[in-house]
Amino acid sequence: MNIRRLSLHITVMLIGALLFCKQIQAATYVNQTRLIVTEKSREVSFSIVNEGDAPVLMQLWSDRGTLLERPEIIKMPFIITPPVFRLEGGKSRAIRLQLVGHTQDLVADRESIFWLNALEVPQKPNANNNRNVLQMAFRTRIKLLYRPAATANTTIEDAVKTLRTVITSSGVKLENRSPLHISLLSVTLAGGRTLSSLPNEGTVAPFTGMEIPLSHVESLAAVTWIDDFGVAHVNRF
Repeated sequence: MNIRRLSLHITVMLIGALLFCKQIQAATYVNQTRLIVTEKSREVSFSIVNEGDAPVLMQLWSDRGTLLERPEIIKMPFIITPPVFRLEGGKSRAIRLQLVGHTQDLVADRESIFWLNALEVPQKPNANNNRNVLQMAFRTRIKLLYRPAATANTTIEDAVKTLRTVITSSGVKLENRSPLHISLLSVTLAGGRTLSSLPNEGTVAPFTGMEIPLSHVESLAAVTWIDDFGVAHVNRF
């Protein structure tokens, strides 16, 4: 096989692989972009929806940001009901997440951030089917926020209004002077350039800041942030 034919063969293989990968996607989704549990309510409900035709096995658990830790060894202040279940194609299932026990181990003056995991495991292929089948499990992660009583009078809209910018020697710093986490999709610089790749995946923790490195000194003109319902908004400085 000459170089030209080999190159064409590899190109065809790559295109085929890309087309195959585009067809692979999760059949299930969580019907909320984030979950919020308050000290007063102590629970939140949401749904898992299976848009596919086939049944899947779902496993749900929460973590503190430890992506690779096994669910059975993670100690969390939440319980999920049910944690494991079968979800038929075209159906949805209501899920309940509860804060359990005392809250002394949780920070009392600001919001705490955790993560909800939803693992989708497809059913096994038919044993009588002689075809080679690629099976993939899909894991979805969304933010799980705990808001203590001290934050009850602060909305996410109030939190965004506390953002301040400080020019530093290496770029610009966004200061969050509120007790809530602020999720940013992007920031727009004074020169018009938009940055969507941000430190800490765009999350500005309470009473702290986010340093955005820049090649030259430039101020911020606006931020695009996400509210409690997953809707994007723009605030200008």
